[in-house]
Amino acid sequence: MMKAGMMTMKNDILSTGLNLVKNYAAKTQVDSNRLERLRKTYGEVKAHSLLLQANYFIEIENIFDIKADAPWFHDKSLCFLATDCEISLGSGEVESFNAGVYEANYFTRTTASSLSITFLETDKGDISSSYRACRGVIFNRDGTINEQKKYSFKLTIGFLNPKTGQKTPIVYSWLVGTQEAEITASATGRSEVAKVNITFAKCMPILFAS
Repeated sequence: MMKAGMMTMKNDILSTGLNLVKNYAAKTQVDSNRLERLRKTYGEVKAHSLLLQANYFIEIENIFDIKADAPWFHDKSLCFLATDCEISLGSGEVESFNAGVYEANYFTRTTASSLSITFLETDKGDISSSYRACRGVIFNRDGTINEQKKYSFKLTIGFLNPKTGQKTPIVYSWLVGTQEAEITASATGRSEVAKVNITFAKCMPILFAS
């Protein structure tokens, strides 16, 4: 009896040991497969070239020959004084309705929003002068407003490939007008360059073909 019991215990130990080995081998195989999938995913992600925020350009063009003596129409280097800008990819308005206890939304129209660009100001005030000149052809002294073609111009913002310097597919142009501008003066910023933040209103919710 004792001998039989010892054999049973021995078999149980061997069985337990084999199960541990099998479980470890299975876990090792699972970990190996997971690592292989992670390596493959990492390779796929690394293959994508990424854009850099600092690699962008701005162009301002007087395509309608508006009667504004704005320096940025004549001196294209002023566009390189832009320090921050935003590229609007489009916007729309929605309305909601209730369906039972749930709320659903649907689009009603596209909207022509605005965009802002911050420029470094020159000692001649070229950026501020450009804004005032473009704003001056919108409103008349008699209180009337000119038609759109007399004050709108083309604004283009896009990204450049950091490796080649060529334009990327992210290049958009709008028909805009100058809506608002502000420049900040501060006694604490003794060595800081003055900046002008200009808001451009999109005259139409459409893009030029790039």
